[in-house]
Amino acid sequence: SPYVKTAHRVSGLMLANHTSIHTLFARSLAQFDKLKNRNAFIEAYRQTPMFSDGLDEFDDSREIVQSLIEEYKASESPDYIQWGMQQEA
Repeated sequence: SPYVKTAHRVSGLMLANHTSIHTLFARSLAQFDKLKNRNAFIEAYRQTPMFSDGLDEFDDSREIVQSLIEEYKASESPDYIQWGMQQEA
């Protein structure tokens, strides 16, 4: 810190979790949807053994990111605890 005078220089990194990250995930998801609708870069994945049966892995991953976005949005509301209980039911 520039405000604390010490004999040693200290540097640090702060890693924080903010609910506003849902906007970044939403933008990434929108970009993914555009690429998927145009079938951009898909042929390269179809040639790999992991995706030889289909591209279901992409759809599953999209659903996971969408649920993450919804949870971050819900965590901004005062009834977040009830939202979590509704998800379990």
